[in-house]
Amino acid sequence: FINDNNFQSTKWRFIQVLLVILIITAITLYILPMKFVTYPFSITSKNQHAITTITAQKTKIYCIVYLKDRSGRLGNRMFMIASAYGLARLHSCHLYLTPEIINEMNAIFILNLSPFLISSTIFNSIIHNNSKPMTKISKNVVCQYIPELTRPNAISSGCIFELKGFWQSYLHFAKYNDDIRERIFVAIQSVLKKVSKLFINIYEKKFNFKPQFSLENHQSFKKQLVQSNWTTWIGIHVRRKDFVLLNYSSTDEYLFTAIDYYIKRYSNAYFIVASDDKSYCKNLFHNRSNIFVTPQSFSMSDDLITLSLCEHSIITGGTFGWWTGYLANGQVIHDKVYPSGCERREYYYPPWFLIDGNVRAHKNSKNIL
Repeated sequence: FINDNNFQSTKWRFIQVLLVILIITAITLYILPMKFVTYPFSITSKNQHAITTITAQKTKIYCIVYLKDRSGRLGNRMFMIASAYGLARLHSCHLYLTPEIINEMNAIFILNLSPFLISSTIFNSIIHNNSKPMTKISKNVVCQYIPELTRPNAISSGCIFELKGFWQSYLHFAKYNDDIRERIFVAIQSVLKKVSKLFINIYEKKFNFKPQFSLENHQSFKKQLVQSNWTTWIGIHVRRKDFVLLNYSSTDEYLFTAIDYYIKRYSNAYFIVASDDKSYCKNLFHNRSNIFVTPQSFSMSDDLITLSLCEHSIITGGTFGWWTGYLANGQVIHDKVYPSGCERREYYYPPWFLIDGNVRAHKNSKNIL
């Protein structure tokens, strides 16, 4: 009798455990197929309710920031993409870039725009959906900052907002600087490998030492360069060809004054120069053993990545130079001769230094803006 009771008790315990396992399995199978969307930012627009109520529907679209214009050269296009990304994030919208823009940028950058970027298939299905049409509006901006666009609901639900023009104010994306520098405009592996050979050749030439760099990603390579006890790298961008004709080009005096500033500050200062007139730069710096000009074989994108890997910067006018200083993210000396067309507070990134006609360095503050 006692043995029979023990048997019955054990039997019921087994059945109970089995039921618990079956319930857990059923719940797991129900939840796993659901793909939840999380947004790593605070949503301030009226799209918040819509997004939070459809967390299991990844492709639900409420507003889109759209870019198809490819005006200007590399620096201009980077401003346009960064501004589009900044506005999309700010207003909890999705982002659409044309395949031409994506392909061009993917030849240089990782361009990680997830989870905001949508495909051409999704975008085309939306704009051709006559039953639920979205309102398309556009804004043409050259250089000025548009503060109205940062207000809640400036890009509302049911809207496709197209950027036209150059959008050359960093304030449209300043809230997301880390994303821009660490996930979007970071070099692809092939460009890093090409650029690394330049640095290795310089180390071999100057120090009879061949470093073994890890090229896992852009950030790790930059960190290795910055932590080197051998050198403090300063990138120099010199724009000349069209600027000489426009009287926008920086003087040799400006360049040498900026170089001397860094030499006095860093005993191990070494400089890499990128320019649209490399022959001129080679002649200008030929007697400076700590200054190197990027090879003629380097493309504009190779030059950009090279200077972005430096710790500090000296830049002349134009958007290309602006991006080299911004991506390097160290001290930046910028010539005031370039008339950007922007309000200084909206274009010159703090805490950059400007050098005036008397070639004195000033911190970017109210007395010079």
